[in-house]
Amino acid sequence: MTKTIYTATEKRVFGKTILAVFLLYASAASSYAQTDSNQQEFPPPAAATPAYLYWTNSSNGSIGRATTAGADPTEKFVEFKPVGGGGLTVNGSYIYWTTANGGSATNIGRAKINGTDVDPNFITGAHNPCGVAVSSSDIYWAGDVGSSIGRAKLDGKDVDQNFITTGGGVCGVAVTGSYIYWANYETGEIGRAKLDGKDVDNDFINASSGSGIAIQGNYIYFTAGGGTAIGRANLNGTDADPNFITGLKGEIAFLAADSKYIFWADWGDRGSGTTIGRANLNGTDVNQDFIKGTKGGFGIAVTGGNP
Repeated sequence: MTKTIYTATEKRVFGKTILAVFLLYASAASSYAQTDSNQQEFPPPAAATPAYLYWTNSSNGSIGRATTAGADPTEKFVEFKPVGGGGLTVNGSYIYWTTANGGSATNIGRAKINGTDVDPNFITGAHNPCGVAVSSSDIYWAGDVGSSIGRAKLDGKDVDQNFITTGGGVCGVAVTGSYIYWANYETGEIGRAKLDGKDVDNDFINASSGSGIAIQGNYIYFTAGGGTAIGRANLNGTDADPNFITGLKGEIAFLAADSKYIFWADWGDRGSGTTIGRANLNGTDVNQDFIKGTKGGFGIAVTGGNP
């Protein structure tokens, strides 16, 4: 074995190199410890923004809100006039609601998603607007004393009160990326048309009854059984089952759904209901008292879901 012999000069250079490396490592470690202790370079992860559930209270003219887990319920998140049961929907920026109150309402209201900038006269001139839904560019509504679905831009401009002719008795409205759907409680049918208003089919699904609809994934859910049941059908209109969930108390007017659950508000006897229900999308784990203390819940919507 060959033994390496270093000169005195080489030993001094080698020693200085080792010392420099050690000092550099010590400095870096000290800097990391200081930065970590001050939580400047490595802050804790931000808390996830909760998803929210919204509903109209027909007996006191307000919109309630709670998390989709049922926490932090407030009955007067938004207050508005006139008092009346109406539908509502939400997107990432705003809450939209209708003011159906027995036939004489004409307005659609809007507020920011945080409950500020309340405008109960955002759109006027509708025929007792009942259900409401939004796409990425437009807002749609159905007036149950009229005979058509209206449409406007999300900023309230370009109002067309007679966008799609449907006949009377239309209330619930929902949209996907391609179609608009509506529920006719007089004929018991769910209608469908393209978002541009073409290819109108007023008899797309025979739902037997119902006023509210919600769409999630490959299914459309609808109120049935005089408001005591929830039906389900494939989004292409097949396999309609009006008894998907049965035995519900009170009277259900509208539905909402997200990626996990379907929600409904118990309107009761003309506004006497006090609860919101929830079930899994497959119809299991029905909880009719998921949220208590509502004031005649009517319309319902959920962030990240379909009204």
